[in-house]
Amino acid sequence: MLAAAVLQSSGWALALGGVLASLLVLAWLSSDSVTAADQPAPSGAVAPQAPATAKPEPEPPEPADNSYCYVCHANYEREEMSKEHAAVGVGCETCHGESEKHSGDEDGLTPPDIMFPREKIMSACMECHSRDDLVSSGNHDELFVAAKKTDKICTECHAEKHRLKVRTRIWDKATRKLLSDDGVRMMYKDSPATTGVGASAKPEAKEGKQ
Repeated sequence: MLAAAVLQSSGWALALGGVLASLLVLAWLSSDSVTAADQPAPSGAVAPQAPATAKPEPEPPEPADNSYCYVCHANYEREEMSKEHAAVGVGCETCHGESEKHSGDEDGLTPPDIMFPREKIMSACMECHSRDDLVSSGNHDELFVAAKKTDKICTECHAEKHRLKVRTRIWDKATRKLLSDDGVRMMYKDSPATTGVGASAKPEAKEGKQ
């Protein structure tokens, strides 16, 4: 009986020892499988940075709506400079102002809010088109290279058809004063659009011509 009891207790001890050994092995395997990412960074080491995310591309601007101006100035609807600028959101109003009184005057005596004398055209264009960009393009030497410089302005190359060959209304572009017109009137004399507009000096016919 005593021998049997000793054998039984020895069996339990062996079983318990086996369980403890298994638990120790599992604990060792678990600690050995910890990845480098889980380990604390050594002192002075620089932590890896996440890759920078690319900035989203800006949305293209909405095309400018020049339809209100094209009611009278239909010739500019297919003109290259007008089309190219309108496509990137630069319309008539951007350069010439809102010009509400001008567009409401069917007699055409009221000038646009903004006009450009020849000497101010280049500086006006360069408010958007920087000197660095123009120089780097390599085809503006006539403007910036002293040895090749001429008196040309932007619109002589880029807006040949943006200027009217025949004008029935001529203003001083610096003062916006009406200098001459063809005398044709479409509205009543007391129309709000023409109130306050001085009488224009109609060009006199040269002698010898009918």
